[in-house]
Amino acid sequence: MINSSSILATASNHWPKRGCPVGARLCLALVALLAATPAKAATGSTLADLLDHIGRQVEKFWSNFPSVTCTESVTQSKLGDNNKVLFVQHQTFDYLIALQSSGQEISVDESRLEKVHTRSKGKASLLETNGFGIFTLLFHPLYQSRYQFRQLPDESLQDHRLLRIAFQQISRDHPLSVLQVRELEYPLQWRGTAWIDPASWAVVRIQAGLGDSMADMGLLRLDADVTYSDVRFNGSTAYWLPARAVIDAETKRQHWHNTHLFTGYKRFAVDTDVKISAPQ
Repeated sequence: MINSSSILATASNHWPKRGCPVGARLCLALVALLAATPAKAATGSTLADLLDHIGRQVEKFWSNFPSVTCTESVTQSKLGDNNKVLFVQHQTFDYLIALQSSGQEISVDESRLEKVHTRSKGKASLLETNGFGIFTLLFHPLYQSRYQFRQLPDESLQDHRLLRIAFQQISRDHPLSVLQVRELEYPLQWRGTAWIDPASWAVVRIQAGLGDSMADMGLLRLDADVTYSDVRFNGSTAYWLPARAVIDAETKRQHWHNTHLFTGYKRFAVDTDVKISAPQ
């Protein structure tokens, strides 16, 4: 049974372990995807074409733009009856996410450096969430075979047509995210809807919830809503990066609501100068 004093989630070895004292927080993390198998062709030529376009866009993005830094503002709220806010905590981080690919493997590294920390009076167990910015990787050609896709009717947003694709995870191997209870890891299965810009084939929004019930562990609901915006560096082409992620989770007795805002994106690079002395 899930309770606030016994849950501690960590990511895989490809993620830096961040402090999360037992009894202080419930933590949830998306993890790196590893050793995936090539995607199978989707049923129906139209859907297969769409997934091919989206997959190539996602692959191209992470191949040409493997690391980025920004400011992440996180609000963690504990809610009561009628969604009344019982406790709230605000944090601001320097945030870095970097992805490296090699053959059939991808590893993700995420790091945060806290800059600001404020909280309301009192104490409360909070839900710690991270890594939801990499949700678009479910469309990567290496991982599409782990999901079942279905095309939904298009949707218009401010006179702009967006494609909609439903997805459901069908493989438990190398999960996108895990929940760790004490020292045991439980894979999370996702299903939801993605909105696609047909002009750029970029993912502009993903809504997801648990594909399999985890009520036997006490987790009644876990929902994520991630939106992306186009970011341009020095007049370059647009990169669609996470702008906002909203996470809701409920057990029988507890309800958490977290909001992540990502701003001030910059390219991240490390320059190394090597000086060679002349032989004596």
